[in-house]
Amino acid sequence: MHPSHVVFAAIIIAAAACTDSTAPSSAAALPATIAGVKNPISASVVSLPAPASLYTGYSTQSRHWTHISTMMTDYYYSWTTTERAWAGAHYDFSMSGSGSAWRAANPTVGHYPYALSWTTMTSSTNLATAYNADMKSWYSTHTQYSREKAFVHRYGSIGDSASRVFFSRWGSNRWAINPADPGLIAYTVSRIQRVVGADNGVFFDEAATGDIGAWLPATREFSSKAAYYASLTQLMVAIKKGLGGKMVQLNTAEYMTDADYAAAVASGGVHLEMFNTFRFSGMGDRWRWVERLTAGGVSVAFVSAYSSQDIAGMTSYPAGNSATNVQRGKLWELASYYLAVPANPRLLAIQMEQLWNKPYSTLWIKAQEANIGHPLAPRAVLKSGTDPLGHYYVVYNRNFDRALVLLRLQQGWNAQTYTDATAITVTLPTGEKWIPLNADGTVGSAVTTIRLRNSEAAILLKGSKM
Repeated sequence: MHPSHVVFAAIIIAAAACTDSTAPSSAAALPATIAGVKNPISASVVSLPAPASLYTGYSTQSRHWTHISTMMTDYYYSWTTTERAWAGAHYDFSMSGSGSAWRAANPTVGHYPYALSWTTMTSSTNLATAYNADMKSWYSTHTQYSREKAFVHRYGSIGDSASRVFFSRWGSNRWAINPADPGLIAYTVSRIQRVVGADNGVFFDEAATGDIGAWLPATREFSSKAAYYASLTQLMVAIKKGLGGKMVQLNTAEYMTDADYAAAVASGGVHLEMFNTFRFSGMGDRWRWVERLTAGGVSVAFVSAYSSQDIAGMTSYPAGNSATNVQRGKLWELASYYLAVPANPRLLAIQMEQLWNKPYSTLWIKAQEANIGHPLAPRAVLKSGTDPLGHYYVVYNRNFDRALVLLRLQQGWNAQTYTDATAITVTLPTGEKWIPLNADGTVGSAVTTIRLRNSEAAILLKGSKM
């Protein structure tokens, strides 16, 4: 939940007007051949014919690919007709942004407009004349309810307007709502129904235990923050019912408590902001969290950190087996997704960052489109030991219909080294022709071993299946 997200809040009441003129997009042309590329592993130049199976499965309709689900948060502020058409042909879902613009680009892309879940803004942004004004209007025609009871108040106060829980956050002034109040529940259901309209659901960009834990003080109405969050979860149940089962997606970000799980199941969807990152030793717990959510029927957006801008300036993170260090990081993120994806990818969508100042086509990697099929086995440790610098390493692997996914996860919470000096050799299973898939969708020559540096991954296509 980034401070700049607040500028998109006008869609609380109505989707923003479409700022680009788009026409329905057609399928992006898929390559008939895979051109020969320099293979960073063997340093040889090869030319391979395009495998008919590798780029099959694409559809002009969402969902676009059978082996992967794709999602993005529409905070980008420099859309063009070309970029919007490209996005409509590549993403299955979008949060925030203009629903009308997405429907013009591709009406089959799922769209979830932006909303707030437990605060209302009083000034500083156009929410002051949207959410707050809408709330006043609704209560003026539903006089059986008290608007003051829609807010929580400071502990020990008399519960009047002067004692509402108030704080400033991300440049805006906010009041916290009372999710247990019947009038507030009725109003919120009405508001979200109008926010969603013809769209596919709603994206709540504040909805985690940590979010409330950090910002909500003691209140008159609730005995604890846990009690408040339990009531907020029940509010999500009411909203989902009011939407007729449409998606309610909570931004639970990096929080992984039982209370967050209960809220996720009640809502049906979560956005895991900044969750997928190559520089985090706790990714094992995060993969298990994703598996718990999807096993519970929750639709999950698996969101990368801001790697494209972070890695680009990291001379300490070289390109390794990839053409650039950014491609190395992106391939790791894709491999991380594959280590956690369920047998049916419909419940787990990959999101390669959510920047507002870069065209989304520049954050995409072609390797996402390569159809490696579906997992044949759970994620497992393939190899562990000590690398040449004396650091402990663990390499995970997972077998797919058409590929083997390998990922070396950094270990420990101390300062990390990612250089070529950390490389270890992984011997690949015999009886198969292993062909490295590059981030840009090209392939290398067949290998029997591969070198993996700290926080590096590889996707090795099965030559017999291509």
